[in-house]
Amino acid sequence: MTSTAIFFHSDAIESDGKDLVGRRSAGQSFLRGYLEHMPGETVHAVTQHKRAAEEFEKTAKAWGETRPVDVATLRGTTDFTSKGAIFFPGPGYLDAAWRRQRFGGAKCSLVGITHTMSTRRVMEGLHRLMLEPVEDWDAIICTSRAVQSVVAEQMALEEEFIKRRFRAKIVPMPQLPIIPLGIQTADFIQGAAQRNTMRARFGATDDAVVVMTMGRITSVEKANPVPLFLALEEVAKTAGKPVHLWMVGWSSREDETKLHETGAKELAPSVKVTLVDGRDAEVRRHIWGGADIFTLPVDNIQETFGLVPVEAMAAGLPVVMPDWNGFRDTIVQGETGYLIPTRMPDAGQNSGARLAERFADGTDDYLRFLSLVQQQTQLDVRAYAAALGALVADADLRAEMGLAGQMHVRRNFDWRAVIPQYQALAEELAAMREGMKPSTPGMRRGAISPLEVDPFQLYHGYPSHHLAGTDVITAHGALNAKALTKLDAVNGRQLYGRKVMPDAQLLALSALIHEHGPLTMEALEAAAELPKDQLQAALLFLAKYDLVAITPQGSK
Repeated sequence: MTSTAIFFHSDAIESDGKDLVGRRSAGQSFLRGYLEHMPGETVHAVTQHKRAAEEFEKTAKAWGETRPVDVATLRGTTDFTSKGAIFFPGPGYLDAAWRRQRFGGAKCSLVGITHTMSTRRVMEGLHRLMLEPVEDWDAIICTSRAVQSVVAEQMALEEEFIKRRFRAKIVPMPQLPIIPLGIQTADFIQGAAQRNTMRARFGATDDAVVVMTMGRITSVEKANPVPLFLALEEVAKTAGKPVHLWMVGWSSREDETKLHETGAKELAPSVKVTLVDGRDAEVRRHIWGGADIFTLPVDNIQETFGLVPVEAMAAGLPVVMPDWNGFRDTIVQGETGYLIPTRMPDAGQNSGARLAERFADGTDDYLRFLSLVQQQTQLDVRAYAAALGALVADADLRAEMGLAGQMHVRRNFDWRAVIPQYQALAEELAAMREGMKPSTPGMRRGAISPLEVDPFQLYHGYPSHHLAGTDVITAHGALNAKALTKLDAVNGRQLYGRKVMPDAQLLALSALIHEHGPLTMEALEAAAELPKDQLQAALLFLAKYDLVAITPQGSK
């Protein structure tokens, strides 16, 4: 079985003091699922540095992991490529593709995963990724068919650019498998106690039908609420029973909160609308139990998969969602809920080209770009009202679809079902690596990337002199430990914690020069039994502070 490792960064999971965003929620759920369902006698991880490695081990143990934990770091000389396939929490691999060059490009596979793909940072990240030593046995997991089409289109454009710009014949491309996000289905199971508690807390009587949304309250980055207000108002006017809308979420902008409050008041006066603070952990855990129907009028290109309707189905709620991005991969039309038709303009129009140009040159920032695209994305309000109306009117239909949704999620989206797909991908990529040679050869002088440049080569033209083997080294007195400590307190070594040589070796070298000098560099190298580069570094340090003199042979 091919070994796997998870790349851990604390920013990829939820914790106190961090904003609640989808990628962190998904990242935390994935880590839990990985620890629980990835086979193996040892848990393997890769982190950026040692401090993060310690944090991963602490997190894993706190979540009940009992297996030994083996963590490699990208920084330093640790060979992280022995892990087989390394799963990263975003579509990129940080600098792992470059660092892999040090050990061999065919020794492991790097695997990213998509979340939001519309931001400038992510788009530029894909561009940089294609200029790195990525191989065909790497992958970017696409969580839905829709996001796969986005990544494939973006990479096709990058491939065209690289071939035209560099006259390249072959451009290695990572695989783009489709594997959905998962959840811990047991976390969302609700009962009568949760239903009674939540409905009492938010004022829903027994005969009321509660429609619920969940997510950040933002009209431009998540979901414009107007189509929902219009559809639900039409339903409420003829329902013959109270209709409630719980908008569960949080907003970092007061004007967004006011927008939702004003919209509800003006467009859905027949609906009792309550904005519920979703940052409350108890609410996030149990609010599902008090609702009857789940919906979210997403019309935003920032969405790629959409985990909340999966969570809603796991909680036993029928769902009504736009036929948009990954929702069509998670919801079974007419069985676990309804998908509402959506529309956008044809591709290749001048308006789209102009939007792209304004976004690329910074005329429109990200939020304004999203707003302009969203204004040209339609969610069919009449179909929305019909679907919500059918569920509001029929409790048996709600129960039937809710049960079907629970079974559907348990079979297809529990981490128990999803993690084996990650293992299967690792096996496929390992088979692709077998006997292959990396497409990117190593660079001269042993560098692994154009950015890993020997500073003494790069800045060779800066100094007036370079050390030579015939240079004569003369001591100006022996250095002792007390004097070195005093010197380091003012020269920056103590402050920045970096030394070209351990103190004991430096003091021994100083004593050797004092006792046996003057010596040429070549003679000193033999007497000190030090590698040439270490000796040069130490001598220049001593000379910098006038502890030795360096003079060309024959000079006075």
